[in-house]
Amino acid sequence: MTAVKDNIKVKKPNALLYYGAASFFKLYYRLVYHHKVDKSAMAGIKPPYLVVANHSCWLDYIISSSSMLPVRMNFVGAYNFFRDRLLKFLFTQVGVIPRHQYTSDIVSIRQMKYCIDKGRAVALFPNGCLSNEGRPGGFAGPQIAKLIKFLNVPVIALKTDGGYLTRPRWSSKARYGRLETTIKPILTVDEIKDLSNKEIYQRILGALDFDDYKWQREKMISYRGKNVAEGVEYVLYKCPKCQSEFTLRSKGNQVYCLACGNSVHMNKYLFFEPESDDTVYFDGIDRWYDFQKECLDKEIESLEFMLTAKTELKFAEPDKYGYQHQDNGTIKITRDDITYTGIVKGKEVELVFPMKNISMVPYAANEYIEVADKGQINRFVFEDRRQMMKWVMAVRQIRDKYYEEVTKNG
Repeated sequence: MTAVKDNIKVKKPNALLYYGAASFFKLYYRLVYHHKVDKSAMAGIKPPYLVVANHSCWLDYIISSSSMLPVRMNFVGAYNFFRDRLLKFLFTQVGVIPRHQYTSDIVSIRQMKYCIDKGRAVALFPNGCLSNEGRPGGFAGPQIAKLIKFLNVPVIALKTDGGYLTRPRWSSKARYGRLETTIKPILTVDEIKDLSNKEIYQRILGALDFDDYKWQREKMISYRGKNVAEGVEYVLYKCPKCQSEFTLRSKGNQVYCLACGNSVHMNKYLFFEPESDDTVYFDGIDRWYDFQKECLDKEIESLEFMLTAKTELKFAEPDKYGYQHQDNGTIKITRDDITYTGIVKGKEVELVFPMKNISMVPYAANEYIEVADKGQINRFVFEDRRQMMKWVMAVRQIRDKYYEEVTKNG
């Protein structure tokens, strides 16, 4: 019994490390990013409670921890972070709860409960993955309502606008304009007892919904930065003028098509402007992304829908940090499954991942996509990494159109 108890113990975040880093970034973000935090609705509310936050950009962990000061939170983070030696050490010191994604991770749930029972705050990002186009990139299934009922503490929503515009997933550079964070309670213990799981789920969805381009069209905030368009071809893959795919390139503030020369530039408000009278374009990444989605929907309607790509395969081997190279092969997606055909440990193999079991494919721009199979994370590094966004979108759209009830009830 002792071993089981020890297995669920989670450190309270190291005070020196947590307060030192969060206080520094709170001041830095206020001065550099003009970060404003409204937590007037939190007056008199103290832990234990669950904090749910939207996940728009790479800065979210820092935004959340600095915004909630002086409260120290035990964050829930993907176990993948613990495959890095340095991150494992740092995350352990600040009490991050590792969660194995795509599985029913009972241990992480018990660790959350342990922290709650100790009177702490637990924080998680229900979106599950970063935003592609300035809106939620994914979302936990309705089972989050079961978690909330199990923890049985008030739920606090932390929502940030402007995060995607400040540091989108496809860019290695930050932009400097404005961040706005609002923190407020959205569920009391009495409401959790009275509401259905569906009602709780819908309340979480509504509280964390965000749309950075809609927000920016209303605010029109000027953002400073260099080369603000570089990397956008890892999210925008289709030219709206000639319909070519994977021919978009970026340089500085410009985005152009190698096939037809269609060209735009990104202005100080982070919207696109045409570079010639015959340019065909969308003013924001969101609307360009929606154009791609509409085109892809038509492709997916065909029973013969299929995408293929050359890829490297990596996965984590036991007792090793990081992800190890296995070999190379070909990956294929249809409405039914994702299939890898290639070499693993010197042998020709075919790995089949049924689409009904895939809720999403995590994606790191210009790096990889991941497909989970019974807890094993298979990391695919495409030969042409500009193709990966189409795969990410295809999985989401196939799931929503043909497997929605399966994933809801999974």
